[in-house]
Amino acid sequence: MLTWKFFLVTFGCKVNQYETQALREAWQKLGGVECSTPVGADVVCVNSCAITSKGERDARNAVFRLRREAPKARLILTGCAARLFADYKPRPGATWAAPDLLIAQEHKDVLLQGPWVTAPAGLHSLTPPAEHPTQISPPEADTKTAGAIADPAPVTVNVDSRPAQPEAFPPFAISTFKRARPVLKVQDGCAHRCTYCIVPLTRGRPHSRPLEDIVAEARRLLEAGHVEVMISGINLGQYGRGNDHLGDFWNLLRTLDAALSPDFAGQARFRISSLEPGQLNERGLDTLLGCGLLCPHLHISLQHGSQRVLKRMGRGHYSAAMLEKAVTSLSAHWPVMGLGADIIAGFPGETEEDVQELLALIERLPLTYAHVFPYSRRPGTAAERFDKQVPHALKLERAARIRQAVAHKQRAFLEAQLQIPHMLLAADVADVANVADVANVADVANVAGPDLNRARGGAAKPLKGVNEYYAACFMPRTPQTINELAHPSHGRQPRAGLLAVRPVAVTDKGLLVEELPVSDNRAT
Repeated sequence: MLTWKFFLVTFGCKVNQYETQALREAWQKLGGVECSTPVGADVVCVNSCAITSKGERDARNAVFRLRREAPKARLILTGCAARLFADYKPRPGATWAAPDLLIAQEHKDVLLQGPWVTAPAGLHSLTPPAEHPTQISPPEADTKTAGAIADPAPVTVNVDSRPAQPEAFPPFAISTFKRARPVLKVQDGCAHRCTYCIVPLTRGRPHSRPLEDIVAEARRLLEAGHVEVMISGINLGQYGRGNDHLGDFWNLLRTLDAALSPDFAGQARFRISSLEPGQLNERGLDTLLGCGLLCPHLHISLQHGSQRVLKRMGRGHYSAAMLEKAVTSLSAHWPVMGLGADIIAGFPGETEEDVQELLALIERLPLTYAHVFPYSRRPGTAAERFDKQVPHALKLERAARIRQAVAHKQRAFLEAQLQIPHMLLAADVADVANVADVANVADVANVAGPDLNRARGGAAKPLKGVNEYYAACFMPRTPQTINELAHPSHGRQPRAGLLAVRPVAVTDKGLLVEELPVSDNRAT
């Protein structure tokens, strides 16, 4: 089989990370060899994100940079920003670069057949498709001015057009993951038109993956040695929509736990990528507490604490009070839990009173972290046309205040975890084969920040990962850890995590932990 080289770049969400891994595995089966840099690659593929204007801009900049770095490669742009790229009009005379092939998100799965596919109907290839790696023709120059490139044929009539999607769930599948904690995609698309969100325009309506495929893939990942799997989708609350035989997301979670607990209880765990407050009803809470493989951690798509702002966002179907009530119920059974949230600052019409309401909610909630985003005006969304747009500088100022409030909660949470005698670390051990001698934990217990990356004698970076509560953890690699990870016992997979550890210090990067003695180093 003729070998060829490819280079992959991924922006955006965990679902994008999953789909890149599926392309990686598919291309490797077709003779592709992945490069660590774009230089020398026959194919370069950018899997893009468009959730914010920055994400879209990052994709365009990546195309520009990669065209210069790999001028002879077949350059492919796919993902959510591909459709927007086709409609992008640069400033007259601006220097830019175009991909050879645009594949919109809803057709991304055609790339599983290889990078030399012909663009599906309605998409546009800017150069003729190559039949063979050696037949790739380089562009006339690394970059061209906008006036020198013919406008691409439109991918859609306009950005408001809903992309056509096949009825079947896209056939992405993986058997391993480039990172220690793999993503398991169970759902795609969203039918809830939040006024700020471009995702329904780029990913289309909801599609749900068959239960048997989900269980089989989760088992493959766990049997491959991964010990923490992230259950992910674009909107997990819409799992099963239009497919009554699948049930809802809670049915999926119960099925997955029941199928895999007998073999992996105490050895592996699941984590949920994101839920909405409205999903945390009585049935949802019962399911969360009844799943033995599930981490005591939730990430909530909250967006704001003001009901007035939530209604303008198109998210008036839940309230902050719903989340507070659910957290109170969970805390009776999960005395320690991780709680994260997505928050948008500076939405059109947001007032200082709304910000204060949000800050008060943050103070009441046991938040352990949050992803805070200044509102990004997206083309084709209702909020793009709203009045009372918040000035950019004010959006940034409000986002900074919210992040500061969350940071205080996060620090308090980490300090409280010092009282926990035992936690389980899902560790990233990708480079364990290159480990050097390292200092004892006691020698670096007071080290924080960049110095945490240097143990005595200039040793390698510390082992890192997350505990069950989704707190970042760091641990100098002790000889015991090195031997177990790099040289596993006969017949066993190398351990990728679930190391029993105890916290010893809080740093600006998370928890510094030490491994418990071997006799106690069991997942319980």
